[in-house]
Amino acid sequence: MSTAMILFAIVLIVLSVALTVVVVLQSNRGSEMSALTGRNSNAAGRGQSAKKEMLLKRLTVVLGLLFVVSVFVMDIIVAYN
Repeated sequence: MSTAMILFAIVLIVLSVALTVVVVLQSNRGSEMSALTGRNSNAAGRGQSAKKEMLLKRLTVVLGLLFVVSVFVMDIIVAYN
């Protein structure tokens, strides 16, 4: 195994664990649907929660893209070795 293969294998492992953690931290979409009926509405704490959800959503997209790009780079490295 070359150094590049080992490096990208480590990067893939780190990205997959980070992506899994970020996805698990996101709240369930069903909990937002209760706001339509008026039950369990908590308007006071919604600002911080919305910021957190937006950050987690953006982080999920960025980590997902990095993971896909890393897989393609790893495939190219393996193909040429």
